[in-house]
Amino acid sequence: MLTSVVDDLDQETMVHCRRVEFLVLTIGKLMELTSAELSQLSLGAYIHDVGKKCVPEAILKKKGPLTPQEWDIIEMHPKWGYDVAASLGLSETAKRIVLEHHLWANGQGGYPQELIGTKPSLLTQITTVADVFDAMINHRPYRSALSTVSAMEYLTGNVGTRFNEDVVATFEAKIFPSFRIPAGGI
Repeated sequence: MLTSVVDDLDQETMVHCRRVEFLVLTIGKLMELTSAELSQLSLGAYIHDVGKKCVPEAILKKKGPLTPQEWDIIEMHPKWGYDVAASLGLSETAKRIVLEHHLWANGQGGYPQELIGTKPSLLTQITTVADVFDAMINHRPYRSALSTVSAMEYLTGNVGTRFNEDVVATFEAKIFPSFRIPAGGI
């Protein structure tokens, strides 16, 4: 049932969810999370963007910048995803990852707007780092992929506000080096 929900997403989002799941498990193991925490982290990351199945394809695949109204629709996907996760009877931990994965680590920004002031769980903050990094280094219809170095600089430049310091430090020290391509490429 859960796999079919993710498989119902567009190809790009489905593959993104799988990459994010892989990254969060790697980060979580390096941060020595318990097996129960890793299980919930894996589940939440796997379905974190399931609410995008409610976003019109014309918006998801739009080439060029989104309008403010289109961004308002995109920003609904965590709430819609939470509803999907709830309908599947998933744990509060997994549902919270889905709902909060666009909130800033310090709780002072991001969306859904009504959650501003709420500090996301550590598992959510791990998912956020993996989600943002993967989204930045992969092509989107509205923008080209950024370099891994640019994406890492964005993460480190927003530590303490948007991103959790320990999560970014773990990612930068232990995972990021495997993403680096030497000068001159491969």
